[in-house]
Amino acid sequence: MKKINPKKCVLISVFCSIILFAFFYVGLFSNIQLKISDNLYGGKTPLDAIILVEIDDSSIQEIGRWPWDRSVFAELINKLNQSKVIGVDVSFFESSDPAQDKLLRDSIISSNVVLPMEFTSFSKENNKIIGQRFLQPINELSSAKTGYVNILTDRDGTTRAVNLDLSKNHKSFAQVVYEEFWNKQLEENPYRFLINFMGEPGSFKSYSVKDVISGSITPEEFKNKLVLVGATSPDLHDDYFVPTSNGKAMSGVEIHANTIQTMINKDFLTAQPVWCVFLSMLAVSLIIAFVFIFAGITVAAVTSFILILAYLFFTIYAFDYGMILNLVFIPVSILVTFGSETIYFYFTEKRAKIELKNAFSKYVSHKVVNELMQDPKKLALGGSRREITVFFSDIRGFTTISENLGATRLVKVLNEYLTEMTDIVLNHDGVVDKFIGDAVMAFWGAPLDQPDHAVMACNTSIDMMKKLAELQKGWTKRGFPEIKIGIGLNTGHAVIGNMGSNNRFDYTAIGDSINLGARLESLTKQYGVDIIISEFTKKKIDKSKTKFITRKLDLVKVKGKNKPVTIYELAGRSNEVSNKKLDLIKHYETAIEFYLKKKWDKAINEFKNAIKNSDSGDKASEEFIKRCKSFKRSPPVRGWDGVWVMKTK
Repeated sequence: MKKINPKKCVLISVFCSIILFAFFYVGLFSNIQLKISDNLYGGKTPLDAIILVEIDDSSIQEIGRWPWDRSVFAELINKLNQSKVIGVDVSFFESSDPAQDKLLRDSIISSNVVLPMEFTSFSKENNKIIGQRFLQPINELSSAKTGYVNILTDRDGTTRAVNLDLSKNHKSFAQVVYEEFWNKQLEENPYRFLINFMGEPGSFKSYSVKDVISGSITPEEFKNKLVLVGATSPDLHDDYFVPTSNGKAMSGVEIHANTIQTMINKDFLTAQPVWCVFLSMLAVSLIIAFVFIFAGITVAAVTSFILILAYLFFTIYAFDYGMILNLVFIPVSILVTFGSETIYFYFTEKRAKIELKNAFSKYVSHKVVNELMQDPKKLALGGSRREITVFFSDIRGFTTISENLGATRLVKVLNEYLTEMTDIVLNHDGVVDKFIGDAVMAFWGAPLDQPDHAVMACNTSIDMMKKLAELQKGWTKRGFPEIKIGIGLNTGHAVIGNMGSNNRFDYTAIGDSINLGARLESLTKQYGVDIIISEFTKKKIDKSKTKFITRKLDLVKVKGKNKPVTIYELAGRSNEVSNKKLDLIKHYETAIEFYLKKKWDKAINEFKNAIKNSDSGDKASEEFIKRCKSFKRSPPVRGWDGVWVMKTK
């Protein structure tokens, strides 16, 4: 078995990072990144110092049809004149009745008011958008400060930022209001100023214009406050979707409020720099590659999951400190790298197993060889149907072992293992059908007639487990990993003979009984036993002179089969099984009887007694305890016969 090539693993991770970074650089999935990042916003408390005075539906109904006379705004500003600053997000770009304009002018002179201006045309200089032509308040209102109200809307239709660098001669509306209120210049002046939204629309303290004008709200309520006046009525169409919208648009005046609070709190946000995204992608990809190299696919899968989870938690932490990390490409880098490494790992292992299979020749006992030499016709293509006992074994965790050993050491330990196991099969007059990577298939009952083929297979399996324990002691001293195997035995009819082409063929066995034997081997891990035999093998050995100790494990339907089969653990020959093991079997089989009678508590108690008689636990008992508890919560259907259906091979 070849170990995966570390250089190739690293190159795969680097290649994945470069390709994904190219996708990131051209803006692929940028909208997805924005939408996912939107979930980070909100959850903050708006400042009490910021108050919204809303031009809402109720105000329009009471005061009159929009647009209102400027005397209304003059009266409103007079009511708010105890405020430290009043930002009025209403356009006064055209003259109206001179008397009305004069009233508004006089109210503005007596208060600290900021009015909006708006850029209507733009140019591009050094990849920056620069405002050119603009609309501004009429000359009569020149005593008011002004700021542009243009905001940025992303390609997905969501507003997340304002441009504070749109003009060298004019500042944004929110910035002017902030500086008037805070009496200091804003240190940040970015082209794309990200707004750290406090919460959903309607989070800030607000009053209706009609209530302020009517006197329902006293002027003292606004003393030394930052007041923003603006439209919130949907009919005035000054609303936008923002990260915290949750399906509801936010008014432009509340967007100004969020922008100003971001400035006051200095909760500035910065998107993760391009170079940082690439380095992050490369870092996580290399981590996955090195885990693959040194720990294997299983640990790499767990590491990938943990990395993604940890990164997602870290993005929340980073956001609180003003950094919006990329939530798409870093997790995708982890997944793509893991997927690519897995594909490489799969084909490397597959190729190595094929090489291992081809490296070993076909082994048969001397009796078989002699019979074939005496009757060459048995080499002809075709076969005969007869009863045999088939044997399957497989090394557990072979993938992990193959990762941790170099090619030379792996071949050496596998050669030792397969040689010893093969010799045991041959010593018991069996046929080694094939090596499938680390798996072994053998059978008894052909081509020679062997009435005790089931007994031979059982003795072979027991002797193999003993020999494996001896080999393990030597391997441990030499620093090799622990090797465990599972064995499945089944007795039944199969077609036996040479099968293939005229130039290339194998002496083999095929049939449903063979498939069942393979399924039983795969069940050993699930039940935590070394050897599983079918009821058909059990029936054969019960008639023999050699006595074996077995444990009735379960009644199962293996995948691909409709008829249930009773399976047994082959514990050993009767004179070799310890009293503790016998007690375990006794409690276990008693528990099975209770289980089939739906006496769940009694069954659980007996399964626990069985576990007590095992030094290393009993996985089969633990599995049944889970089933009993599950059935206690949700009883089986009427007519339940105790059959357990296997979903996997």
